[in-house]
Amino acid sequence: MRPSFTAQTMALQRAMETALPERSRLFSDPLATAFLSGPLRGAAALVRMPLLGRTAPRLYDLIWPGPRPSAVVRTRVIDDAIDTAVADGIDQVVILGAGFDSRAWRLDALRHTRVIEIDRRETQEMKVAALRRAHATVDSVRFVPVDFERDDLESALRTAEFETTKPALFLWEGVTNYLTAEAVDHTLDIVRRLSAPGSMLVFTFVHAGVLDGTADFPEAERWVRSVAKVGEPWTFGLNPAELHDYLAERGFDLLWEESTAAAGRRYFAPSGRADRASELYRIAAARICPS
Repeated sequence: MRPSFTAQTMALQRAMETALPERSRLFSDPLATAFLSGPLRGAAALVRMPLLGRTAPRLYDLIWPGPRPSAVVRTRVIDDAIDTAVADGIDQVVILGAGFDSRAWRLDALRHTRVIEIDRRETQEMKVAALRRAHATVDSVRFVPVDFERDDLESALRTAEFETTKPALFLWEGVTNYLTAEAVDHTLDIVRRLSAPGSMLVFTFVHAGVLDGTADFPEAERWVRSVAKVGEPWTFGLNPAELHDYLAERGFDLLWEESTAAAGRRYFAPSGRADRASELYRIAAARICPS
């Protein structure tokens, strides 16, 4: 089985960000290139060259406007949310659909925090192999194989010794837009039922108007077409104006929500960067209201 193309492009985008000068980059991910193969691995090698590394993001954005700035700024927003949650006392983190996420290895806040990663078995096997090739330890993370559309997430978490009496942070990044509405509902229900008071969910989603044609974003058509072309089409979205009620009906209290464009204006400008993220890609955090 080949690795998810979108998971690999996300790793490439993190590698491109890491190649930028320290004063202007939003984060550093030394492991990003370990997850790449084929042409994408070659592209990562090119961006590490001094001159090309600085111009590569602009060239990338000319071909695929929107995804890269949205990806890197959502990474930074979620990094900061994790830092805050751990500082506030949360000491177990569950990463749903972890893909090639490397936070367990690159964030200081997670060095002494219990991390459980949920994803398909094939993806996890590729990830573990890549980490070992990069000489990164894998013993500190619990890898739990789950297919959100088919497998029993609740049983898997209980088997992983997830502590239902302790607050947890659930991270669901870059996943909901590839699921069915039923799979999203089912996952939210399990997260709510297993969570102790004080637990949180941080997740991303795409604007539902991109899928049903009720919203117009300049970059949307090319973005939607590109993910469909590699066999990973968007299948689910939410309307930001309806998000509060959507979550409340499912036992969650919305804390904040913003587009990656808004987050980009907050994070890129202080570094003197003109990167423009997209309004269609959104990030949200919610407090979980246990049963």
